[in-house]
Amino acid sequence: MRVPNRRWLRLASVALAGGVAIGCGSGKPPVETSTTEATVTGTITIHGKAPKQGRIVFDASNHLRKDAPQRDAPIGPDGSYTITTLIGGNRIRVESPETMSDRELSDTEDYLEVQPGENRKDISLPM
Repeated sequence: MRVPNRRWLRLASVALAGGVAIGCGSGKPPVETSTTEATVTGTITIHGKAPKQGRIVFDASNHLRKDAPQRDAPIGPDGSYTITTLIGGNRIRVESPETMSDRELSDTEDYLEVQPGENRKDISLPM
């Protein structure tokens, strides 16, 4: 029986280790599962002006937090808002008469990685 030489064994070991290292990463961004809440404040402008009325919606649901309810808050007359939502990735949508009547704005979403504590997110539409 022939015994493989050491050089071949070393190459095979390096190749195997590299394959294992590459396969270990999932390639997906981190997903938050926490139920910790944080506050987000900011202002909204649409075509440079505060919307007349409306609400801002934060959606923290993801494949590990499927039942996370959307959170919404009214937009003040000066365009300001304050909302409490879950930490981690949140999709953001602005719902107002101005966004509903403008096809370009009606499907616009933004994103914020909400951190523990106080957060700030100003939104200017169109983006």
